[in-house]
Amino acid sequence: MPEGGRCLIGVDVGTTAVKSVAVDECCELLAEARLPLTLFSPSRGIFTHDAGEIRDKVFESLRLVMRNLEKRRVEAVGVTGQSVSLVLLDKSGNPVYPVLSHLDNRADLAAMGLENSLGKMGYIGRKLVGNLAWLKKHEPNVFEKVSKVLDMKEYVGYLLTGRSSVDKLWFMVEDLERLCLDAGINPSLLGEVMSYSDVLGYVDDKAAERAGLERGVPVVVALGDSLAAMIGSGAVEEGDMVDVAGATEVMAMLVKEKTPHSYPSYISGLNMISISPPLGLIHKWLVEKISPNSDYMAFERLAEDASPGSDGLMFVAQGSKTMKDVEASLVSLSFCHGWNHVARSFFEAVAYELRRVVEIFEQVTKVRRIVSSGGGATRFVTKLKATVVGKPFQIPKIRETAALGAALTAATATGLFKNLAEAASSVKIAETIHGENQPIYDELYRQYLASKNRLGADF
Repeated sequence: MPEGGRCLIGVDVGTTAVKSVAVDECCELLAEARLPLTLFSPSRGIFTHDAGEIRDKVFESLRLVMRNLEKRRVEAVGVTGQSVSLVLLDKSGNPVYPVLSHLDNRADLAAMGLENSLGKMGYIGRKLVGNLAWLKKHEPNVFEKVSKVLDMKEYVGYLLTGRSSVDKLWFMVEDLERLCLDAGINPSLLGEVMSYSDVLGYVDDKAAERAGLERGVPVVVALGDSLAAMIGSGAVEEGDMVDVAGATEVMAMLVKEKTPHSYPSYISGLNMISISPPLGLIHKWLVEKISPNSDYMAFERLAEDASPGSDGLMFVAQGSKTMKDVEASLVSLSFCHGWNHVARSFFEAVAYELRRVVEIFEQVTKVRRIVSSGGGATRFVTKLKATVVGKPFQIPKIRETAALGAALTAATATGLFKNLAEAASSVKIAETIHGENQPIYDELYRQYLASKNRLGADF
């Protein structure tokens, strides 16, 4: 073993940032990097990325991490990312169209129409087959050039190794091959079917030069970001729940029961149920587009200045059950309200949504514990959530749990851990945040649900 020891790297391409972490064999953080990623939304329902920017940010984040690893040997790199977000490449590996973000809903209505002939489709089928069928119909010249269709994490794997692949889990939860064929789409566009336990390939010469890695490092395409965050949060038992405060607020829990909306977690033989409303995008819009100073911490300080209940102002998040979309309304807005009330009412709405999801999950099994992470998991926000939900929240030592989960998955695939449960058990909790005794929030929560019901669609 080299003098500096061994380490693992995880990469997570999120909706608004690329995150990379490096950890040692004891799951202690050695280095991390977070780079902003542009999300383009020129009009309603359109959300795209630039594949070239993603490529550049992935390599830059890896270079930043590698600079802090001194003489350590990188044992493996694990990658995960937002899903389903499609990268369309030609025969030379060049992008032929903007990356179709998981938030983009131009093809969702087309997918629902396809169900009349193809049968019921789940989220993966609607996003994958729906988008490709939509592209084939509306952009036929572009579709003719498509040689590879990669989800975000598979795109990162391709950048590092030159090999294209598709997640085996997709074919386990839906009849994707049949759906593709019936829709006139060649399944071979998706690449080789591979599992999280497989080594996709090894860092090639080009990637080694751009990322600062050594040639030949094993690369593993981990599970999707929600499942990776489970692992990186240390979730190993039924009732373990995670709350990842990102552009989409990933709220997920491990359960024994298999439901129509659950996925295999590969952790302790359990399944995962999840709801992921894009609440973080509302936060981004509020702060960056209309708040007085476009500063996230200043926006949070405004919220801290307002009293519980925001002086009667209620921010209500609305969403669609069939489309990954979100809208919002301000209820009881009056001349007396200022930006501090708007800010606090938003964070209260996020806490109400989390409480609502906890109640949904507890119809399946009791929530044993909640681990909160992500860029939005600040002390103020986490304490407010704990107060509204009425449960303590644990904060992990490494906040980028999806990137960490990708690293631990790579460690498992290369034999450093026996299984994902053992890998997840190495995650360390930094602190537990308890809520305050605020009975007012029970009544405010009931008012929130009533307002949400009057305004319409639900997540």
